[in-house]
Amino acid sequence: MNAPQQLNLDNFSWPDEGLTRVPYRIFTDPAVHDLEQQRIFRGPTWSYAGIEAELPNPGDYITTFIGDTPVVVSRDQQGGIHAFVNRCAHRGALVCRQLRGNTDVHTCVYHQWAFDHKGDLVGVPFRRGLAGKGGYPKDFDMAQHGLQKLRVSTLHGLIYVTFDQDLEPLES
Repeated sequence: MNAPQQLNLDNFSWPDEGLTRVPYRIFTDPAVHDLEQQRIFRGPTWSYAGIEAELPNPGDYITTFIGDTPVVVSRDQQGGIHAFVNRCAHRGALVCRQLRGNTDVHTCVYHQWAFDHKGDLVGVPFRRGLAGKGGYPKDFDMAQHGLQKLRVSTLHGLIYVTFDQDLEPLES
């Protein structure tokens, strides 16, 4: 997203009474919204995403939002918890359309790209074409087309995620 890095508050009309009344535009300006999404939800912060008890079994998943970004939180076959943006790497469609469930793979409804519980691309239809026609290029690397991954940390049964891969650990 192309959110502005700075917002000039001089462009807002502040009431004469002082700063106790916030200009209505603060709540409706798209630039303010974009900046909040970038700095608060996609910035260097941990966001609550769910509770571990919602994912008791391998293959379980829940969907949620971190700000306005749709996210899937899932448990893999080894018991690990992962999170990724719920938008297909191919055309941007939602991969998981249910609030929660259990599945072996997450499959996009648009072109049937399939992703594992870590968000890695594990299958595409007609990869080598059909009857010798079409298909993906021979150098198509599925590892380069996974879903955007979020860093996950759990604390006392709560699941937190961040877009910032370098953010200090939640426990610190």
